[in-house]
Amino acid sequence: MDRPLKKLTGIGLIILLGFLFYCQLIKGNYYREESRKNYIRLIPQPAPRGNIYDRKGRLLVRNDFVFEVGIMPSLKKNDEIISRAAEALGASAGSLKSNLKKNIIAPFIPAQIYVTSDKEKIIALEDKNLPGIIVRRRFKREILYPYILSHILGYTRKLQRKSLYLLKYGYKINESVGYTGIEQYYNDYLRGSPGGEQVEVDANGHIVNYLSRKSSVKGRDIILTIDKDLQQAAFDSFRGQIGCIILMDAETGEILTLANSPSFAVKDLFNKQKAGRIIRNKTNPLFNRAVQGEYPLGSVFKTVVSLAGLAEGRISPKDKFLCLGKMRIGDRDYLCEKAHQWQDLEQGLYHSCNIYFYNVGLKLGPVLLHKYAVKLGLGAKTKIDLPYEKAGFVPSVAWKKKFLHQKWYPGDTANLSIGQGYLLATPIQVAKLISFFANKGALAWPHIAKYIGNIPVVRPKEVLAIPSKYINEVNRGLRAVIANPEGTAHILNSLPFKISGKTGTAQNPHGRAHGWFAGFFSYKNKKYVIVVFTEHSGSSYYSCRVAYNFLSKIKDLL
Repeated sequence: MDRPLKKLTGIGLIILLGFLFYCQLIKGNYYREESRKNYIRLIPQPAPRGNIYDRKGRLLVRNDFVFEVGIMPSLKKNDEIISRAAEALGASAGSLKSNLKKNIIAPFIPAQIYVTSDKEKIIALEDKNLPGIIVRRRFKREILYPYILSHILGYTRKLQRKSLYLLKYGYKINESVGYTGIEQYYNDYLRGSPGGEQVEVDANGHIVNYLSRKSSVKGRDIILTIDKDLQQAAFDSFRGQIGCIILMDAETGEILTLANSPSFAVKDLFNKQKAGRIIRNKTNPLFNRAVQGEYPLGSVFKTVVSLAGLAEGRISPKDKFLCLGKMRIGDRDYLCEKAHQWQDLEQGLYHSCNIYFYNVGLKLGPVLLHKYAVKLGLGAKTKIDLPYEKAGFVPSVAWKKKFLHQKWYPGDTANLSIGQGYLLATPIQVAKLISFFANKGALAWPHIAKYIGNIPVVRPKEVLAIPSKYINEVNRGLRAVIANPEGTAHILNSLPFKISGKTGTAQNPHGRAHGWFAGFFSYKNKKYVIVVFTEHSGSSYYSCRVAYNFLSKIKDLL
């Protein structure tokens, strides 16, 4: 061997020896720790979520548990192991392999391949002692009354890609989180604190030793304001109508009933065929109409116009306007249902006379109409404790000029005066609006949770500085809507409650008119607000009919 080659070989040997010296003596502890990590596995243990109860302490949502079978994606001969696991579980190897591909998160995090509640299958699997197979118990949510409560409760599922931002807030991969409803809104309280196990595995992935364990901590229970029996009575009252019913304690804002028709069963969302049918259903069962539906308000808005006219001194209760069935405003006629002749405030309300309210609205003008609508809670979220609430909309002169590039005309004011035009409201906003008249001057804040753990949920009323004499005058008219034989909701007068309220038939550019009934009554020293909305029903009569069906059932339930 010539001299240069010997020299080069000597240098290489020195470098190799130096590298070995560095790795073993200088970095030995570091690599020993890294090697230890290769056979230490962390197996997370989800926390049981808090239970959910109705206002009378009846269980609505509880935890059941299932066995989750996982496999380490990094193991060799995965196909062979999965085939043997499928044989023990009585499952298709193909489906287990498909689940593995879908659920891989990282090479050393167990990927779910099978879920079962059958303990015998798990015993058969564990008897095979397959390397890399990990079985753990996972909690599964069970809704005891799914159809009548689905829009309120929501559901849970594994953390989805669009929700991965939650990882920075302490959530874990594969953790179940709430989607929609109470499960989502109060997820941080319901979820509890996850635990886990630190285990030692051999080269084949077998667990050879349990090193440490941290127990999970159950989430907080939640007691709702909802009454299960009232909720069922609401569903039994729709009788084919599409819409929603809200029953609320006027003073506290506690929602006793929030029912949407049609509804759905949460478990059907996890069945591909049934979920497809729900999604394709033209009546949109997934839609929470009470909180997310923005609709023309129609004549229910006349309560706001009445109050504004009195409070601003533009009318007195005895001022009369002549209704001949139509009124010329600008270059067109604005209509009423019939010629009511001379109408004062009370008559205008119980006849729901458009001509009366065109006159009041024109006296007020669009600025004051907007002011009082916003003051009474329209055009803003109620902040109910349910996700995805909509804000509705109250139009203004400035909005129309800026966004539609159009002038505001007297005809716009006339339309707004009877709750038409651009005005939109959600049923839950209407419940808040009506609470003002029920409480004679205070807006309640609607909410669904009564207790979180043992902490009460309290939302204070918002008192408005409007003299009670004006509210009393409006309430006199609202009582006549039911009590007077000519009132638009006289059908409700035979019920065992002294009800005040307002009907509304809201014209709809997309089809038949919507129907509204919004009112309040006292019973057993409590005041209640009721709102019934019927979608595309054609008339407020059908909302009154649904309200009658519901109220006739609930006397012994309150």
